[in-house]
Amino acid sequence: MLCSCSSQPIVKVVTQTKTVYVLPPPDWIVLCSNPDFVGSTNIDLLKHSLTQTNALAMCNANMLRLQQWRLQHEHND
Repeated sequence: MLCSCSSQPIVKVVTQTKTVYVLPPPDWIVLCSNPDFVGSTNIDLLKHSLTQTNALAMCNANMLRLQQWRLQHEHND
């Protein structure tokens, strides 16, 4: 009936959260290579320019962001 008079101490649990970044290996974030042009007409050149060059630019932009993110967090261990 008198639970508050117990001789056992009250134990408090304190939880701390620590963020641990798992970084991608440097081999996974290398820049994309520039594809060679294959074709013989101006239309072939236009198609190459519009598809390959834009895809390459987007790929490299993503890789640069990943490289910058990795550099920010690799020395915070």
